[in-house]
Amino acid sequence: MVAVGSVYGWTITLFSRLISGASDVPIKITDNQSSWIVSLTEIGMIIGSFLGASFAERYGRKKCLLFASGFFIVGWTIVFFAQTVVALYVSRIILGIGMGISYTTNPMYVSEVADVEIRGALGTLIAVNVFTGSLLTCSIGPWVSYHVLTGILLAVAILFVVCFSWFPETPIFLATRGRRAEATKSLAFFKGIRDRDEARRKLEYTLRNVFIENVCDNTPVTDPGARTEPIKRSWMGKLKLMLLPSNARAFGIILSLIAAQQFSGNFITMQYLEVLFKKAAIGIDSNVATILVLVVGLISCGLSTATVEGAGRRPLLIASTLGSSVTLAILAIYLMLDERGIDVSAANLLPVIDVIIFQVTYHIGLGTLPSALMGELFSTEVKAFAGVIIMVFDGVLGFIVSKLYQVIVDWLGAHTVYYFFAGSCLLEFIMVIFTVPETKGRTYREIQELLGGSEKKKEVTECLPDRNRMAR
Repeated sequence: MVAVGSVYGWTITLFSRLISGASDVPIKITDNQSSWIVSLTEIGMIIGSFLGASFAERYGRKKCLLFASGFFIVGWTIVFFAQTVVALYVSRIILGIGMGISYTTNPMYVSEVADVEIRGALGTLIAVNVFTGSLLTCSIGPWVSYHVLTGILLAVAILFVVCFSWFPETPIFLATRGRRAEATKSLAFFKGIRDRDEARRKLEYTLRNVFIENVCDNTPVTDPGARTEPIKRSWMGKLKLMLLPSNARAFGIILSLIAAQQFSGNFITMQYLEVLFKKAAIGIDSNVATILVLVVGLISCGLSTATVEGAGRRPLLIASTLGSSVTLAILAIYLMLDERGIDVSAANLLPVIDVIIFQVTYHIGLGTLPSALMGELFSTEVKAFAGVIIMVFDGVLGFIVSKLYQVIVDWLGAHTVYYFFAGSCLLEFIMVIFTVPETKGRTYREIQELLGGSEKKKEVTECLPDRNRMAR
């Protein structure tokens, strides 16, 4: 995810140099070409989400994440040798594919190796590490050449391959493929368990809490030869599973959160952050202001990680969506006054302060928790399929926002866009209050009961006594 963040950070720190045609960059681009560079990344993410879901189900989460690194390596290599804007377009699609695979597969890997007590915190680390990658890039970028920066980002992807190769596949994936011995070793690795029998018992307990769909299959999970993996289904079969009440509700919740992320304007604002600060004539170096905003964003992500298990998901999302709406409305008012010729020189620092506060409010919930919730709300059998649809939805919205942002700014003014962003966050604030359940401290089974309603709860409750007798 640090490599994912570096893709975002590269455009943040280099756009102004590419547009102005600085001496160290090989290409000079226009504003329109810059919007294509941003939006083509979203197209790549859509492609990557399909590849990620397919490969994660077929070859495993670990191999899929290593596969994603290949796209980062190829993409940064093309950027390093690029001499035309077309080469940059191609590189951004390739890098976007790597990002799509990572965003689809990483929540699966994290949710399948994490204890219930820290699952939410580990889920938020996905966003923390994305921000770390962006901050790393923006902290180095202004003071090194185009090629040196690209070489460093290439090294990040290579370093991941070297480090992650030593990690095992998730125990749940291995168990679903009948590889019980490997699953036990994997679980022992992640839990720090040395006793093999204890690891085997822990695996059985984990599988009972994960495979909700097999709760009434009358198969004793303590039998080493028993089938605890979900039935392999076609894409049409998984689509039917997605229509079950629990999965359908989870799907609606995640889609609304993803839409709020895109329509909050965070992504596009960060891409054009340095350009925005230069236009606002804030009185301090725009690179320093950009780094300051990213540092605050990273701290906010860390705050979410530290508090999510104590405060819970719902309270953080409620505070985040409301706070984001207010700060975006303030920025919209400032931009409207500036565009109408009203002297705002006395408040030149307002955009920096407001964006910093927005980063705090956005990343304590809306910016970090959707990835964690995606790993928590869906049953194991549909997680990859749901991830594809969600990432396609995210990519389409991201492409629309990225491509239309500059068009609308030129046509109606930046304040119009930010009023829309503020309204979107306010709408999501209302949605969170009425639709998002609290998942803190709940097992997969309990979450599915909560999402499925009383009928699902009755079904699971009736089957548990039989299952418990088999376990004994």
